[in-house]
Amino acid sequence: MNLHPVVLLFDPPPAQGESGYPIAPLQAQGFDVLPCACLPELYGRAQENAAQAGAPPLFVLAGTQADNCAAASYLRTLYPAAGILALVASGSDARLAQTLQSGADNYCRRNASTALVLASLLRLLWRAGHPGAIAEGLQPPSPETGCWSLLERGWVLGGPRGQRIPLTTGERAFLTTLFAAPDLRADHRQLIDAVNSSYSLISPPTHQARLGLLVSRLRRKFRAHGAEVPLKSVHSWGYMFTGTVA
Repeated sequence: MNLHPVVLLFDPPPAQGESGYPIAPLQAQGFDVLPCACLPELYGRAQENAAQAGAPPLFVLAGTQADNCAAASYLRTLYPAAGILALVASGSDARLAQTLQSGADNYCRRNASTALVLASLLRLLWRAGHPGAIAEGLQPPSPETGCWSLLERGWVLGGPRGQRIPLTTGERAFLTTLFAAPDLRADHRQLIDAVNSSYSLISPPTHQARLGLLVSRLRRKFRAHGAEVPLKSVHSWGYMFTGTVA
């Protein structure tokens, strides 16, 4: 497996008088940067990388707000274990929240220092347990414990075989509620309220259909990390976590 992490950089051609995102600093730190000028090229290269690589790629989105959100949503659906960093020029809190809710793990200002961008990317690598991150001396994946546990203040779900599954804000709230509930089960209303309260008031409220989509994404994440799905739907009532919890 290639220890040099692959970064797929979505960076459309700049307007006159502007420059594209500099890739040399990332390459100097050992990243294999593959620039993509349009969304179809980004999606095509992502598909090629998924077929060839043994670890999910990192995506850096440096397009417009609309393109970044569209790309984040598409990539998160197809590659739930991938790390997605959005580069934003500016924007209100509502626009930044929309970027995260579309599927990005984090964002940086487009003019952020190289050190900040690198720190964000390495953090995503570490969460995914990429061997390149481990080789750089970052913390390795969790040891095998035979149990599920919430790590990193609930932002990472540790699996029984040492898996480290990064969680979104809503997924974190959903699982935290199940882990704290008697018999690891909670009804739809409890889970919906927990997810809604985890986001700011500007976020569209979650309802039962959206809760189902959240669970569907979680199940894809489990499978992408080679884990059995420890979630069970309790018919017309709610959900339960069926794995052993530490």
